[in-house]
Amino acid sequence: MRIWLLRLAGLGLGLVLVVVAELLLHLVPALAPEPFLVTLAARDERRLRSINPLYAKRFFFQRYQGKLIGSGRMGAQPFFEPAPRQRFRVVFAGASTVQGYPYVQSLAAPSFLAAMLQDIWPDKEVQVFNLGITSIASFAVARVVEDALQLEPDLVVVYTGHNEFNGIYGVDEHHSPLRNRLHYFLMQRRLTALVRTGLDHFRGSEVSSTALARIMAERGQVALDSPRRRAAPEHLRTNLLNVAAACSKAEVPLILCTLAANEAGFAPGAGAAPPLEEHLAQQWQQQVAKAAEVLVLETPPLEAVHGALENLTAAAQLWEKHAYLWYLRGRALVHLQRPAARQAFAKARQLDTMPWRAPRSFNAVIDSVVRQSGAGLADVQAAFDRAAPPEGVGWELMADHLHPSVAGQALLARTVVKAVPQVVDEPVELERLRSDDQYRDLLGDLPVGRLRVYQAMAELFSRPPMDRYNAHNATRYQRLAKQLWEGLSAAEQRGAEQWMRHRDQGLLALQVAEQLFAGRDFPTARSYYRAARWEAPFTLRGDLWAAVQWGRTFALSGEAISGDRAAVLQSALQRFPFIVGSAPADPGFAALIKGQLHFLLGQYQQALPPLLQALKAPQIRREYIFVLFPALAETLIHNDRLEDARRLARQFAVEGPHTQYFIPLVETLAGDRAQRGAL
Repeated sequence: MRIWLLRLAGLGLGLVLVVVAELLLHLVPALAPEPFLVTLAARDERRLRSINPLYAKRFFFQRYQGKLIGSGRMGAQPFFEPAPRQRFRVVFAGASTVQGYPYVQSLAAPSFLAAMLQDIWPDKEVQVFNLGITSIASFAVARVVEDALQLEPDLVVVYTGHNEFNGIYGVDEHHSPLRNRLHYFLMQRRLTALVRTGLDHFRGSEVSSTALARIMAERGQVALDSPRRRAAPEHLRTNLLNVAAACSKAEVPLILCTLAANEAGFAPGAGAAPPLEEHLAQQWQQQVAKAAEVLVLETPPLEAVHGALENLTAAAQLWEKHAYLWYLRGRALVHLQRPAARQAFAKARQLDTMPWRAPRSFNAVIDSVVRQSGAGLADVQAAFDRAAPPEGVGWELMADHLHPSVAGQALLARTVVKAVPQVVDEPVELERLRSDDQYRDLLGDLPVGRLRVYQAMAELFSRPPMDRYNAHNATRYQRLAKQLWEGLSAAEQRGAEQWMRHRDQGLLALQVAEQLFAGRDFPTARSYYRAARWEAPFTLRGDLWAAVQWGRTFALSGEAISGDRAAVLQSALQRFPFIVGSAPADPGFAALIKGQLHFLLGQYQQALPPLLQALKAPQIRREYIFVLFPALAETLIHNDRLEDARRLARQFAVEGPHTQYFIPLVETLAGDRAQRGAL
């Protein structure tokens, strides 16, 4: 008894010391987990706040070959507080599909949802927060939703389940939800952070460059009779019920989405090895290989397709429970225009032992949680099935194995919109919605963006482990990329090439827009500047500079800036002090932007001080003189300072190139001003 009492006392003392250490470490802010929200800037009674992109770091502690697995990408999403009274705020949580991969976040389903709901409720300010984090399983998604409820949303939407087997906090060999809970709790403690910091000092904090798909492949296949397959649906059920309970407690409506995947286009990652004697296994492999040689072609001869189908039939007689065999059978039936192709592809997905896609059975789990919890259901799988061709969901709606194309993202959002009346007591007039093409144009689905995706997918499918059965899809994307490149204008090609050389220095849409602007293709440049603003809101270049250049396309075309156009520039001016206050900014460039915005709006008195400030910056004079001088000269003339404009024109005529540009420009502007005054 004494021994046990001593043991209990020692344990109690240890726990007390741990608790005391944890409390003391609260005095070290650097050890705290990254918060969900951060304040970027404040002005008067308004604050610019944002979803913290570093919040995602709290889920990523696993290592591969000594290096951290990924770091989890999450988009920063600034917003103003206090929020307007007439607002409708949505939290959209999930993994990379929600984030929009492989497209920019402005073309993800949450962006389409925001645009659609704004059309339905024009009198409200609709805010949709994209909380997608790459590579996380439903356990982590549930934690994200719990933290996101501090946003006081009017609706929560969840699309999760594809990463249950190999995602972060997915089902491992221990497959215990309680173990995930305990691990997550401990990893958020400051004492744990201190220990981890010390270990990282010796092990290094470098992030592995190996793709998650390859890491998953090297961890091995998930056999059809694996305990992980039995555990995964229960994990998903538990985590979704946790989401539902949290939303119910906060009295926030919830919509759960079923999961869609690419069945007709994407070959399974692996299949169960045939349990055959060696000579029979070789026969099986030879028959399947012969069929594959034909069926991976885009347009094989029908006679060869019949022969390939016979090869597959012979292989199936030896062993039919292989995912790739059923995928090839589906391709054969597509070429022969037989309706059984859809069932063959679905069977291939079911037998896939490298489950990068969630099994269809997960949708029954999601449906049961909806019925048990009273949540709304957005049946995305059914919507995709209806929109797909007869053989099933393929490249029309998918970019790879499970990430939707832009058309698929739009369909996902539209499916959620149709589910809103199930849980929200607001009139939803679907006739107010525009076409998908109109939304795609609004949000910036442009050729160069599609080119980037085609190139990325070609690379994905040409490398291990994706190339094992999907190398033909790499060839397909290479062909699409080549065709699209040849259809681009010379300016678009120059912008794309420039971005490829310096992709870490700016947005692709903005690079292309600048090249189009330089070539005076103002209408096309306008669409790229608008796409940049959607992609990078509340940034100096992606948002404010793009707004300036967007406005200049109208001014240089002789078009009036009024109405909605003026509202866009006025809104940019209102964001200006918050954006400049939220991150380090070059004072000269910021002054140039502010002066240009006032100038384009015809606010000449307000434009003059920042334009003169920009003039004092040597780099601005060197790089942006042909942007700065016309606006400054006209502003000076409008402020009755013609002689100052002439003096600057003479100065620049001596200092730099194009000496015949500055003086004639001032005289032309002065003449125009005098003529308008005479009228």
